[in-house]
Amino acid sequence: MHAQNKAISSDFELVFPNVSDKLSELKGKTILITGGTGFIGCWLSELLYYLNIKHSMSIKLIIVARNYDSFKLKLPHLVDSNFLQFISSDIRDVTEVPADVDYIIHAANSPDNRFHSSRPFENMTTVAEGMGALIRAASFVPNLKKIINLSSSRVYSLGKNNKENFSEKNQGLSFNHQLFSCFGESMRYSELLGLAARNELRIPFVNIRPFTFCGAYGSIDSPWALNNFINDALNDRPISILGDGSAIRSYMYGADLAAWILVIMLHSEDGKTYNVGNDHGFSIFEIAKKVSHYFQPSPSVLLNTSLTSKVNNLSLLPDISNAKIDFELSHYTDIDVAIKRSIEWYQEDLILKDKF
Repeated sequence: MHAQNKAISSDFELVFPNVSDKLSELKGKTILITGGTGFIGCWLSELLYYLNIKHSMSIKLIIVARNYDSFKLKLPHLVDSNFLQFISSDIRDVTEVPADVDYIIHAANSPDNRFHSSRPFENMTTVAEGMGALIRAASFVPNLKKIINLSSSRVYSLGKNNKENFSEKNQGLSFNHQLFSCFGESMRYSELLGLAARNELRIPFVNIRPFTFCGAYGSIDSPWALNNFINDALNDRPISILGDGSAIRSYMYGADLAAWILVIMLHSEDGKTYNVGNDHGFSIFEIAKKVSHYFQPSPSVLLNTSLTSKVNNLSLLPDISNAKIDFELSHYTDIDVAIKRSIEWYQEDLILKDKF
């Protein structure tokens, strides 16, 4: 029998006391998660496992994903458990949802802009057809309490002068025909499709717009600044910043993210939209220096290393007032702890790969 990673268990030991009263209604519920092998799907699965093992919540977890082998490799302790049902399917091919499902969390969307850029048609049709298939199947579930759609911060427009945190009231992208907008447009369409289903099919529906995260289950090769910095340091390279380091970004740790999603799922008002992320940002240069601090010898940090493209140095931070006010949510994992945990995860992963 496999056990949950001790570091992840300790992460939840820190987070859970802050939300324990808000998660009590999960006891005995059945939750279906699409995209169960991705970053968010893995963290949600880990938290539900923790709640069952440590707090006897008796939650049934149903995972819908294409690659069972990938899920088994990442989360073998869940495969060993008696409360998991795995449905191997492309989200576009889903025709039926088990009748006992109480909540659906739709996380079957990739935020990797390399996929959006190289296969924009595949990206947009997958989002549209997948959401449509899921909603049609869910419409036959007799006691469905809510669908949570994990959209994206990419629905917002990074204008020239965005200095304030993005609010859910922000008008978002202005329509254009540029391919780099395909993911943001598809996410905006998925939100509207869900709200249309809410109106026509009476399906309770809530949108969550995730921002930027870190922690276990994120790919070291993902095109995010923090991952790139850790990758540089792990490979004994100077930490490379494409721009001048002034861009502002924030990072929410995976354990906090999973807790926030479950609280919003249980207590949100039908039809609302919530930003989820860290509203306190740091410059990219500050983030790079924090990463460097955890390595000995500390790698140097190089600025303006991009030779081919202009780098976006704007701020991307969420306004999370709605989540704070409605649910009294906060950030439970400090940014320095989050970065340290992320580095440790990638170091351990690198050691395991070297063994084989």
